[in-house]
Amino acid sequence: MSVRPEDSAARLAAIVASSDDAIVSKDLNGVIMSWNAAAERMFGWTAAEAIGRSITMIIPADRLDEEEFVLSRIRLGFVVDHFETIRQRKDGSPVQISVTISPIHAPDGTVVGASKIARDITEQKRLREEAEEANRLKDEFLATLSHELRTPLNTIVGYAAMVRKGMMDQAQRDKAIEVIHRNALTLTDLVGELLDTSRMVTGKVRLEIQDMDLSMLAWEAVENIRPSIAAKGLRLETAIEPDLCILADRDRLRQIMWNLLTNAIKFTPAGGLIEIRVRAETPYAQIIVRDSGIGVSADALPHIFKRFWQAESGRMREYGGLGLGLALSRYLTELHGGTIQATSAGEGQGSEFRVTLPLRMKGVARAV
Repeated sequence: MSVRPEDSAARLAAIVASSDDAIVSKDLNGVIMSWNAAAERMFGWTAAEAIGRSITMIIPADRLDEEEFVLSRIRLGFVVDHFETIRQRKDGSPVQISVTISPIHAPDGTVVGASKIARDITEQKRLREEAEEANRLKDEFLATLSHELRTPLNTIVGYAAMVRKGMMDQAQRDKAIEVIHRNALTLTDLVGELLDTSRMVTGKVRLEIQDMDLSMLAWEAVENIRPSIAAKGLRLETAIEPDLCILADRDRLRQIMWNLLTNAIKFTPAGGLIEIRVRAETPYAQIIVRDSGIGVSADALPHIFKRFWQAESGRMREYGGLGLGLALSRYLTELHGGTIQATSAGEGQGSEFRVTLPLRMKGVARAV
């Protein structure tokens, strides 16, 4: 059964009208001859407004030379395939597109115009850029991990070999064992961070919730960091309100405090100040850790709680670590129904981290 030309034309018109891609035709002078519904949605111009006007109405001024290139290829009968570029909508906003442009031939074979099929790839490009950034950060993290693991391992292997070969007297052996133990603890902490990060990603972190005194836990954390404070020559100020009761996992909350306090010590030069304040802001309790250290730039501040992130300036690497502590702290805080925020006036201006957790109100039962 033969298909009538008018039926084929109607079918083709229906396909063009219902397409999710913008389909536009133009003559060799760039004047628009057809403009489907998808083109109306993509660019904001109705067919009545677009037809008869130059295609340059959707081309940004700094990309007008692209049109000359395309038309030169079309006049030679070539197809411009999957060309990624930027066009502009009626309101002037940009839209990223992938466009395929094909020549339109007259019955005698001469090129009389061009048909364009354009697809909005704004979201596609965003996802691609995010994936590329994630891969870059992962590669950077793996390089950092390799360095952080190798340093204590080399120390342990070197000292262990010297002890084994009897190359030290008793005092040197005692010192070597102390160094080996300290570096082994560093490795244990690194592996613990990696395991916690893995559990975080897979959603396998479990909390053992119980009534606890936040104030007492804060004092324990302060006592644990006093040796590090003294060794680095820092000043410590505390303001811890008593009897602040919350429902929490003691070990995980201790981990949050440890991460924030050790970070403050790590990034604060000798002679600087570390502050820890724990107070009630009913119905919440707040843990505030403030330092006078290197601070965080405005550009870096939104990223510091991300996994695998390292400051673009490279200053984070000067101080060691995997850069996972803050990501874990945020995750654990949110598991407790709380929030964590970071503020800084800029580089060299110190930082403040504020953890907010629900208070356990006396006489009020809470389901866990």
